[in-house]
Amino acid sequence: MRGALLFIGDELISGRIVNTNAEFAGRVLASFGFLPEEIVTIPDKEEKIVSTLRRLVEEYDFVIASGGLGPTEDDVTTEAVSKAFGLPLRIDEGLLNAILRSQEYQQTMEMAKRMALVPEGAITLAKDSKFVGFYLHYRGKKLFFLPGVPSQFRELLQERVLPELCISQRTSTRSDSMEGVHLKSLLFFDINETDLNSFIKNLKLNLRNNLKIGYYPLMPEVKLIIVGNREDVEELYNEIKGRFFLNIISESEEGLPIVVGQLLKGNSMNLTVAESCSGGLLSALITSVPGSSEYFEQGFVTYSLRSKEKTLGISEKVLREKGVYSHETAQEMAIRAKLLAGTTFALSTTGIAGPAGGTEETPVGTAFIGLATPREVYSVRFQFQGDRETIQRMISYTALDMLRRYITYGKGLSSYRFARDFKERAL
Repeated sequence: MRGALLFIGDELISGRIVNTNAEFAGRVLASFGFLPEEIVTIPDKEEKIVSTLRRLVEEYDFVIASGGLGPTEDDVTTEAVSKAFGLPLRIDEGLLNAILRSQEYQQTMEMAKRMALVPEGAITLAKDSKFVGFYLHYRGKKLFFLPGVPSQFRELLQERVLPELCISQRTSTRSDSMEGVHLKSLLFFDINETDLNSFIKNLKLNLRNNLKIGYYPLMPEVKLIIVGNREDVEELYNEIKGRFFLNIISESEEGLPIVVGQLLKGNSMNLTVAESCSGGLLSALITSVPGSSEYFEQGFVTYSLRSKEKTLGISEKVLREKGVYSHETAQEMAIRAKLLAGTTFALSTTGIAGPAGGTEETPVGTAFIGLATPREVYSVRFQFQGDRETIQRMISYTALDMLRRYITYGKGLSSYRFARDFKERAL
């Protein structure tokens, strides 16, 4: 299928906003074998949208457009679609009811109601009408009009657009074909897309042939999307889960900071962290989640030896005899942080993020991550690769994943790809 992407907005033309939707759409579509032949960016001008749509529909099998579906006067995409294809506008009752219920538009309700207008024959894309977006099957072509808000664009692209495109390669062009396909999205940590691809390639051929499978890295997480009929999708999911259950973070867009937060909150647990080499990034990831104050008590950034002694209370003997980069120091950091904050868990990080400071015995990328639980304290030595930013990011995400694995499975802390050795002791 030949396709094009159309991005609408004065802010994109002027450069006031970076077009992250274009990068995301290109990457996700390519992972499923849909390579757009043209990417067009145009301003919020009705006649320009009309002429561009007419041209793209003549040349391509599908068009994915983004932007111009909001309530303001410069949001003219819907009207342009109506004019381009001679389709009268109608009120979509689901969208209208969602707008009427929304607190966001209480002061501008009359203006907001125009978002409930869609061209005749359009199918709204958000199943619960929580935001705008519609699909048109027009003269054998598939046209998708998505909101420009990145989170909404991504959700509809993955949950609605991709299934329609995938099923269209194997079925007729029925306009209701979206309902005949199942999509499952899995997010992984501590595995790369080549490992997943190799595993899936060795499964039975007929199962792989019945599915569309897309891989793409989100550094340091990896997403896998499976599209096909429900039975085949579930069969492949069960195969993958049986092999990589420790690596599956979630079956949604929720990355490690969100998942760990949900586990802590759902189990009435809380957390503190003591950081050295991660320099506060671990705390920043945890607090990037709205509502994290419900389970995150506090963070210590103890970068120097003196701060580890004075702030955390680690003995000079441990630091001198075992070294700052050691299992013992990581464990003591976690224990002391847990006691000081009075929390269920504590995580700690100590190591060498580089680019300088490494030795032959302790090279750059060496990191010790500690986890203090109600009963034990664990520490794992890792050897990460990359620049300073990459190493700090890997340390912080791995610390979160260690906590996820412990709460969910109570095991798996020593089985990471970059783990070198592991220690534990009772508290």
